[in-house]
Amino acid sequence: MTDESERLDIVVPEESAGRGPLLRGELRQERFCCPDVLTQFEHITPHTRKTRIHLLLTAAQAKSLFARSGPFAFEGSLCIRDGVIETRVAKDIWLKSITQITHKEAIYWTQTSGDISSLEIRTKFMPGSELDSRRDISSAWFVARPCFALGILANQTKEEAEEAAKFGFSKQDINFSLSNGATASIHRYPYFPGIIASRSGTFRGYSIPVSGVKDPEATKRDVDILILLASFASRERSISAYWSYETKGEFCRFWQFNIGKFRKRYEREEPVVPRDREECFDFLQTAFNRYSAASTHQPLLEAAIYALLNNQTTMEADIARLFSAIQGALYFATQAPLNPQKRPRIADLCRKFLTAHPDTFDGLWPLIDRQACSPLNDLRNAIVHGEAFSEQEWLALSYAGEHLRWHLERIILVALGWNVEKSAVSKRALSWFNAYRDWKKESNQLAGRPS
Repeated sequence: MTDESERLDIVVPEESAGRGPLLRGELRQERFCCPDVLTQFEHITPHTRKTRIHLLLTAAQAKSLFARSGPFAFEGSLCIRDGVIETRVAKDIWLKSITQITHKEAIYWTQTSGDISSLEIRTKFMPGSELDSRRDISSAWFVARPCFALGILANQTKEEAEEAAKFGFSKQDINFSLSNGATASIHRYPYFPGIIASRSGTFRGYSIPVSGVKDPEATKRDVDILILLASFASRERSISAYWSYETKGEFCRFWQFNIGKFRKRYEREEPVVPRDREECFDFLQTAFNRYSAASTHQPLLEAAIYALLNNQTTMEADIARLFSAIQGALYFATQAPLNPQKRPRIADLCRKFLTAHPDTFDGLWPLIDRQACSPLNDLRNAIVHGEAFSEQEWLALSYAGEHLRWHLERIILVALGWNVEKSAVSKRALSWFNAYRDWKKESNQLAGRPS
C-alpha cells in the first residue's frame, strides 16, 4: 500500500478544441489568490447569453482549489498580435467542483470550468503601425432585446430602403440626441447561427450605435435610460446585455450573462404609446430629456417602471408592490425633497400632484379620496396587515390591480411630459375595459373592510 505522501498528483487532461486562445492570469476571491492559471474561454458573439471559462490547472492549483466554493474573479492578458494586447476580466465565476480520485500509486485531479456572470474584454493598441492605421473615432455600440418601441423606431437597412423605394414608400431615419452631444439610432440586429459567411440571417433584437461619444460610461447610462423608457412605452422589458466602445487606441467590449427570459406583451395588449413611429419617437426623446434632468429622483422612477414590467406575483403582492411604485413615481413627478428622516405621506404627494395636474386620475378608482367609495389605500392597508380575502372578492382585487397600473402609468406619462390622452390609458382607450366601467360595483365588495 503506497503512503499518502508518496502518491503522485496527476491532473486528468480534457478536450480543449473549439474554444478561444489560451490565456494566463490570476484567479481570485476575497482572501484567496491562485496565480498563473491557464484558461480558455468559449467563443462568444454580441448576442451570446451564456458562456463558460475553462481552467487548465496544474496539480498544485487543483489541490488549492479543491473544496473551495465561488464566486471567483479572473483577470488575464495575452498578446494577440504584434503591438496588440488583450485583457479579459471575468466576474462572478461559479466553478464546478474539482474531483479527487485516489487509485493505487497516484491521486488524480479533474479539470474544472464555470459559468460567468459578466465579462470585459479590452483590446489595447500599442504605438506602432497598426495604431497608426486606425481611424481616430469615438463610438459605442449596444445590442438590445426586442420590444415594440425599438421595433417601430428601427431604421431600415440599405436593402430594405431600396426595396421599399420600388413601390414608392420611404421612411426617414430617426436619431436620438443624448447627453454631451452624442447621437444614437436603432437598427435591427442580425443573428447568424454559424460563421458569418453570407448576409442571410434572422433578426433577433436591435443594435444601437452611438456616435460622438465623449464619456463611455455616460453613454452607457444614456442608452440604458433609452431602453428603460422604450420598455415602459412597450409594456415589455428590454435590456442591453452587450455593449462596446472604440477609440483610436482601445476597443472595449462588455457582456452580462445568465439573464433570464422576460414576459412578452400579451397578444391583445396595446403598448402605452400610440402605434405611430413619429409619436413614439417624440415620446422617447421628450421622456429622455425629462428623465435625464431629474438625476436625484431617477432610481425611484426606474423602480416604478420595473414594478409595472414585473407582474409574475400574486394579486395581493402585486397590489402592495404597485402602491409602493406609485409613491416613488409621485416623488419623481412632484420632485419632492428626498429626506429619509421625514418622508411625506402618499396622501400629501397625491394632493400635490393633483394640484398641478387635476384631471389625471379621472375615471379611476380613487387612491386616497373617500368621498365616492373605499379608496385603494384601504385595500393596500388590509393586504400589508395580512388580511385574507374570499373568493367573492377576487374580481374586486383584480380590478384594483388594473386601476393601480393605470394610475401608475398615467403618473409616469405626466412626469415625463406626455399627454395622457395620447396613450393607452386615456379615458377613451380604457372605456373598452370592464375593470374601468364596473369598478364601482365591485368596490362595494370591499367596502366593509376596516381602513
